[in-house]
Amino acid sequence: MKTNELYRSKVERYIASVSAGDVDGVVSLFAPDATVEDPVGSERIQGHEAIRAFYLRATKMKIKLHPTGPIRIAGSEAAFPFQVRGETPAKMEIDVIDVFRFDDEGLISEMRAYWGKENMRLG
Repeated sequence: MKTNELYRSKVERYIASVSAGDVDGVVSLFAPDATVEDPVGSERIQGHEAIRAFYLRATKMKIKLHPTGPIRIAGSEAAFPFQVRGETPAKMEIDVIDVFRFDDEGLISEMRAYWGKENMRLG
């Protein structure tokens, strides 16, 4: 599989796994020492254990990720816009752009999520 196809498939698996609440599937996409900063400017977490805990909290809200534009790939990074929709504890929508950096094995080594309060809608 060509690099761009590999990165695209990883992004698609990430969206599907988060939306399905498949925490093991999400964690398997990350390198063991990967970092997650969601949103950018918040405390960065590192490693599978911390990433698992983060996605366990997120998937308890029964969120679904809906792509809102194409995946962009440059070098060893992929950026993609999407909307998070959830209904627990209240209905919410968040417009997000995630940027993944991939390692030589094709695993996510860094994830940064770009969104802020102005991108959130509750109700």
